[in-house]
Amino acid sequence: MILKAFEKAKNEEEKLTGIIVSKNRLSEIISEVLLNDYKCVFGDKSLRVLYTKAKNNDDEDFEIKQVRVVDSLCKYLGYEDYIDFVNNNSNLKGDAELSKNKNGIHKTVNFITKNKFFIILGFLLIIVLVIFSKKQQRWMVWENNQYIEVEFDAEKYSLDQLKIYKEETVVTFKKIKPSCDLIFFDKSGNPKFWYGKNLKGELELFSSIGLHPETGKTLKPISKYMIDKYICFDISNN
Repeated sequence: MILKAFEKAKNEEEKLTGIIVSKNRLSEIISEVLLNDYKCVFGDKSLRVLYTKAKNNDDEDFEIKQVRVVDSLCKYLGYEDYIDFVNNNSNLKGDAELSKNKNGIHKTVNFITKNKFFIILGFLLIIVLVIFSKKQQRWMVWENNQYIEVEFDAEKYSLDQLKIYKEETVVTFKKIKPSCDLIFFDKSGNPKFWYGKNLKGELELFSSIGLHPETGKTLKPISKYMIDKYICFDISNN
């Protein structure tokens, strides 16, 4: 398969350019095709190593573990997948090993076919368990100016509106209306509020550190600069 891939790349490139192409360039071409046409990542260096082993008939440790790479190489050669490649290349060296792999694949397919009912039942049980565990989990959702505890809602969960319930967050995390009357720092000078901008670009204050409920961005501790610029700018300018 590797030799055929390099042979195809060589024939196409030399026909296109009219010059003899090096092994390094061929490996780069194949690697680029696998990535661009089949969304499969496989480095040109790895291709060169496999090509050298194939040319030297070095069967030791000659293996491509990634199934996606094997199937992508087969598609590059014009086959549907690895099984199709095997069926159309029974005269290749190592056919006995290929047949062994093919038989293994067929056995797996047969096992799935014969036990389809139990496999489907198993998947359904897993789905039920996942749903049950989600319903048992406590959830919270942002509403108005704070998080509140709610029952599990599949639609809200799919929209990433549901959060895992945290009592401390429900109790202490609130949105505060910005005002110059607020005491922004404690006696030690540590900030008592955190800020972030909503989806409209408006600055919002919160009573505790965390993530902005709308944007998911980490809130920042309030500073005198932000207070003067966004909260008390009318007073500071007078």
